[in-house]
Amino acid sequence: MTVNKPLTEVLVVRGEKQSLVEFSDFFLMIATRLKENGQFSIVEGEKTTIIAPDEPLEVELKYEKKYDKHQFEIEFEWLEGQSNEKLTIK
Repeated sequence: MTVNKPLTEVLVVRGEKQSLVEFSDFFLMIATRLKENGQFSIVEGEKTTIIAPDEPLEVELKYEKKYDKHQFEIEFEWLEGQSNEKLTIK
């Protein structure tokens, strides 16, 4: 019996070189939009992708070094409709 796994849909892939200040401003804008509106948008030409995470978020930080190359990744994941309510016993 073959089980079909759901396909991963890649909605945005983008890479570009930025100065440290440009990256800081970009990262700060994402953080500000998330804090104030609970979402942010990525606009590429006429395509707009809205990213609106549900709570709770799972956050992962990763720092790698290979010879002179350094890589730092920040990843956050969530499940749509997952409850953030804590279990209580009365």
